[in-house]
Amino acid sequence: MTITTETKSIQNHQPPLALVVRILDSLAIGIALYITTQFLGVDWSRIHAFYAMVGILMMQFFAEFLNLYTNWKLGHSITLAIQAIGVWLGTCLFMFIFALLFDQDLEGLYLTLATIWVAISCINLGIVRIFLNQLVKYLRKHGKNIKRVALAGGGPLANYAQIQLNNDPWTGYDILGIYDDRSDIQFKLSQTVNNKRKLDTIKGVSSDGQELLGRFPDLYQAAKNGEIDTVFITLPMRAESKIYEILHHLSSTTVAAYIVPDFYSIESHYSQLKNVNGMPAVSIYENPVTGLKGIVKRLEDIVLSILILVLISIPMLIIAGAIKLTSKGPAIFKQTRYGLDGKPIQVWKFRSMKVMENDDTKIIQATKDDPRITPLGQFLRKTSLDELPQFINVLLGDMSIVGPRPHAVAHNEEYRDLIEGYMLRHKAKPGITGWAQINGYRGETDTVDKMKGRVDYDIEYIRNWSVIFDMKIIFLTMFKGFRDANAY
Repeated sequence: MTITTETKSIQNHQPPLALVVRILDSLAIGIALYITTQFLGVDWSRIHAFYAMVGILMMQFFAEFLNLYTNWKLGHSITLAIQAIGVWLGTCLFMFIFALLFDQDLEGLYLTLATIWVAISCINLGIVRIFLNQLVKYLRKHGKNIKRVALAGGGPLANYAQIQLNNDPWTGYDILGIYDDRSDIQFKLSQTVNNKRKLDTIKGVSSDGQELLGRFPDLYQAAKNGEIDTVFITLPMRAESKIYEILHHLSSTTVAAYIVPDFYSIESHYSQLKNVNGMPAVSIYENPVTGLKGIVKRLEDIVLSILILVLISIPMLIIAGAIKLTSKGPAIFKQTRYGLDGKPIQVWKFRSMKVMENDDTKIIQATKDDPRITPLGQFLRKTSLDELPQFINVLLGDMSIVGPRPHAVAHNEEYRDLIEGYMLRHKAKPGITGWAQINGYRGETDTVDKMKGRVDYDIEYIRNWSVIFDMKIIFLTMFKGFRDANAY
């Protein structure tokens, strides 16, 4: 049997709920501006309609870029509201900068109107998220908008699918059970009605302890009887003929069928679906922060690094002078590190030791009570002030404000063969702070397990990068990223 399909570009699936949220968000912004004009006693005009339209379109653009609506699912109401408000505030900041460049009249009524509009829009967006979230939760709790799901194929992939589908109990998936044809499965028929087995009367247990509803013919019959809405095929890709057979039988029913690829077993936390010139492909090792995302990331680094350098310029001069007065040697020195794509870069730091060690083949990490560290250097390292010159690296483009911390070249060569996927952390520019540091992986890494934990967080950051994620890490760094008991 041959099944032919036309290859289409991979697209993000957006359920109807996501479309509803888009529409409500747009209405929330437009209505907020109308309310503002009425509150201030300003006649609604075409210019107001124009600004409302620009705000809505820009909001939708940034929301699309930041995946605000992609695979929209229910969660904590406050979290959803904060995400929407954050995207809108970013949109307003962009519009404000645009207005400064092309419109000098930002005083008086104009500025008041804009401020109130932004505030009311934030309130409206929050209300939309909280109301819709609670409404859909209520409906699904009472059996509305529920999809009855069956898994075709047992084993590890079925377990993986169940975990993912049950990750949020409010997404509307009701997993009925698993069907499989393996020969070691024993089935018991407890009831027969009109020579047809009922969905809830066929039970079996596989050799690995999974409870099963029946064999694949039972699945086909249940689908024809309208007892199932969706089938996820959870067989390994090597079972191609069996997958085709299942699809062939399900084609005579009205169920929605999905194939869950078993790529999760091959570097699952690296793989992503991609569209390469219209060709579906699975990306295993790739830098996700490229193209437009890369441009936004670079603009973020340039703007923030300039602002921060202006603020810390005087403290940096004071630190440099203190280093020169308390110990011999330069105030700033450079260390060779691996940057983006594993290319060597020179990382700037304030000197915190009596001697400067920059050996590419051997590195001795600082330890507690290390005699090489000067008294001032100990304070600088504890507070991370020794890393302030790295904002110059960010401005030059060698580093990013947020990203995996740069390791010594010797460490890279040591751990790249000990930790699987270690070099994937170099798919992004190294950062001054990072997700691993926020989660406690800072300072000495004297065991492979510590380094592996750091690498796992680094890769998680790269996979889930967004401007909001960066802002979250920067915010948390101010409270828990500068000081750490493990930093020597």
